[in-house]
Formats: sequence, C-alpha cells, structure tokens
Amino acid sequence: MEALHHLPNGVVRIPDVENIFRFPDNTVWRFEKTEVTDKYGERYIQLTAADVTELQRASVQLADDCKKIEEDSKKLKQLSDNVVALAREKERLDAKSAMHDNLAACITLTKQYITGEFDGVKADTVCREWEKVIAFRDVIRLSEKQKLLDSAKTGGVTVRIKGEEPTGGEAELMYTAMQVCLTNAIQYANATEVSANIWENEYSYTVMIRNNGKPPEKEITEGGGLTNLRHRIENSGGRMTVQSLPEFSLVIEMPKHGNSGGNLWL
Repeated sequence: MEALHHLPNGVVRIPDVENIFRFPDNTVWRFEKTEVTDKYGERYIQLTAADVTELQRASVQLADDCKKIEEDSKKLKQLSDNVVALAREKERLDAKSAMHDNLAACITLTKQYITGEFDGVKADTVCREWEKVIAFRDVIRLSEKQKLLDSAKTGGVTVRIKGEEPTGGEAELMYTAMQVCLTNAIQYANATEVSANIWENEYSYTVMIRNNGKPPEKEITEGGGLTNLRHRIENSGGRMTVQSLPEFSLVIEMPKHGNSGGNLWL
C-alpha cells in the first residue's frame, strides 16, 4: 500500500473516493489493507485488490445522468412557468379584444344617438351601455399589485411588504420591480419568499427588495427584465441599485409624484 503513495507513471487516483486508481490500460482497481487474525492468534496484514472498472463506469454514468436530470428539471420548470405566463397573457388579450369590441359598439351607438340616425336610440340606453363598458374595463384591468400577488401564488412564493406602500405611479413602479425580482427569484434562486421594505421621507420613497433563495454565485448581469426596469425607474427620475454579493438585493429610490424639487438625483 505504501507504493500507492508514490504512484507509478500512468496510474491516476480517482478523486473523491478512497484507494481507487485508474491504470494505463483504463482498468480501475480498488485496494484495501486489513488486519486479520488466524485461529492461533497470529496477526497478518491482508492486501486486497479488486477490479472495479465496471462499477466505476456505472458510477460515472449515474453522476452524468443525475446532472442531466437536474438540467432537464430546470428546463421543465421554466417551460411550466412560460406556459402559465402565456395562458395569462392570452386571457388578457382576449379580454382586451372583448373590451375593444364593446367600446366600438358603444361609440357607434353614441354616434347614432347624436346624429339622430335611428329614432329608437334613447339617452338612457346610451348611458347604460357606457356604464357596462366602464364596469367591464374595471374588471379586466388588474393592478400591478394584483398581478404580483397572482404570480406569487402561482409560483408558491409568499410576498411580504413592510412599511407604508406608495400610491399612484410610485406604487406601480414598486410592484413592477417586485414582479421582476419575483420572476428571477423563482427561476434562479428557488425562493419561497420575496420581501420589500419601504422607507418614506418628504420627497421620495426608498424600497429594498430581497428574497430567501439561494444567493448568486457571481455578479449579476442585468438582462431584459432588470434593464427595462432600470430604464423605467430612471426615466421617472429615480435610481436603481442591484447588489449581488453576499446576497441579492434591489434598491429603488423614487421621487414622489408632483414633487416640485425636480429630479432629486441630478
């Protein structure tokens, strides 16, 4: 066994396993050293060599298969997320199409009433049709917050918000930022919780978004979602900061709507 501490040329130790070596002819052998005692009480050192070439080949194949299964599982999860997103988008497009048709019919009816093209069209009929269109619009128009909560529920993620939530355009930006973070947290970090902490002063809101998933292994490269979000926030006069290490966080700073101080970050 001492010879195995100084390996001959061409003999390679198999990593992560004990006393297993690959020889120049590509066979793999396991060596064991044990102490045995015979019936007379004499002790001997027993050296055993076993050809484990097929076992090692099966072990390597199993590791490769497990890695492939893990990769396929990630792809299936992404496909599943995409299917849900596509189904949701189709529902929205169908609703928008129905809204367009109803609105067109209402405009035609209103035009007929104003021009007197049809004597049977009454003012209360026109009003009722417009009320229906407005009510339908309110039903199909989900807020950014509701979209966020729906996505989180679908992905099995809890959303926690601490602090006074903004209103108006600032709220829409915050929920949009949380939606981007939620998507990335599910896809890359296997997170089960996304949280937002909100601080407010006289002129602005500051929001820090984090998750409880796996931390990034390296600096994050901003892709489509984060890049588009940055453009929206900066175009509104705000700032966005992404921290990758030691754990992910996204901080957005937004001036309050109507603030007379102009762009606070110039």
